[in-house]
Amino acid sequence: MKRFYSLFIILSVFATVSVAQISDLQSALDNFRYREALALLEKESETQQNLQLKASIYEKLYDYTAAFSIYNRLLDDYPDNINLLISTAECASQSGNTEQALKCWIKADSLLSDNQFFKIKKAVAYYRNGNWKETIEVSASVFRVDSVPALLRMVGDAYLYTSQADSAILCYTKAIEKNPSDNLAVSKLVNIYFAAKLYESVISLTDRYLNMFNSKHHLIGQLNGMAHYTAGNYKEAATRLKINIATGDSTYTTCYYLGMSLYASKLYFEATKWLEKAYEQNSSDINLLYYYGTSLSRTYNRKKGIEVLTEGVSKIEEQNAMLYDFDCSFAEAYLRSGNYTKAIDYYKSAFDKRPEKVIMIYNIAYAYSAMNDYKTAIEYYERFLRTAPKNIDIAALSLLDNEKIDSEYFYYVSSFRRIKELQELLFMESGINK
Repeated sequence: MKRFYSLFIILSVFATVSVAQISDLQSALDNFRYREALALLEKESETQQNLQLKASIYEKLYDYTAAFSIYNRLLDDYPDNINLLISTAECASQSGNTEQALKCWIKADSLLSDNQFFKIKKAVAYYRNGNWKETIEVSASVFRVDSVPALLRMVGDAYLYTSQADSAILCYTKAIEKNPSDNLAVSKLVNIYFAAKLYESVISLTDRYLNMFNSKHHLIGQLNGMAHYTAGNYKEAATRLKINIATGDSTYTTCYYLGMSLYASKLYFEATKWLEKAYEQNSSDINLLYYYGTSLSRTYNRKKGIEVLTEGVSKIEEQNAMLYDFDCSFAEAYLRSGNYTKAIDYYKSAFDKRPEKVIMIYNIAYAYSAMNDYKTAIEYYERFLRTAPKNIDIAALSLLDNEKIDSEYFYYVSSFRRIKELQELLFMESGINK
């Protein structure tokens, strides 16, 4: 059909091209000299037929952006031309212009609203444009007539992106029922089950696909091995992941889980080999550093094992430092917004990570004071004062109202004074209550 349509365009163009150039243009097209054909067309007037042929040639050259530009110009003059809408939509999609493709399919569907092909194309265009709600709605009208396996998978994605996991599972399951060899639907359903810790379901689905369709599929084989490992089936995990390795999968995840499966089986020499390959690809994983270092220390290279374990400890310290900074930022944000309970939680978390940062005790006291829990605030201010340098008389410094206090002692002096103020407030409250 498309070939016939292209021939129709060419014959129409010949009617507008000079007789002398017909044979040259025909020869260029017959011999796939598309650049030459374009050069010949550039010398002719920009009629509808000439422009359509140019766009068609650009498509053959995989220059979809140029083809789309021409088709889009033609649509300005012929907005209801179905063939133009299809060509424009396809070129827009191929050139990454998902919004324009969507507009064209919406228009085409409005012109032929009973056409199932346009509804499917519109649903796919909504999906590619990230319009999840519309993808689901349009696809529902498609499914009333026919179940399209690829579209079922896309709707599953749309449900997943909108946090509707149950509906996503249903769509992926139906897609697999319609097309059991759909590895994308299988892998996506398996990922959901894996996240939900339904490892037996993962193993069952992946085993079925690997046994029936493609025993060498790397992603599904990897997921199968990971599920076996997590379920404690270390021998089965190692067997599966070795198949992945043998068929060219040397990714970090495969090497890591193979090494871990062998480590769990106490095959430390073999485990070290694969944990090392994982380490060479990503040395930032703290779990990997621990098991790789431990495996080394239980085999032939104890010195390197100590080095790797030391590296792991330093990573933990770096991570704690970062988490400490995050806790402080969260605490300050909650304090400024008046959520003192949350602020206190984060200040305490920060102090747990960095106990040497005693200023956190002061901050906790300040937050309790701000929420009018004077008794607890006093307890923390007093606790903070106990961290003051032993050779400094905080009580004496607190009396020097008109003298500049060293910044090192400012918070201690402030705490001493605040304790007195809060004690007075507590005393007054107790008198009022009586």
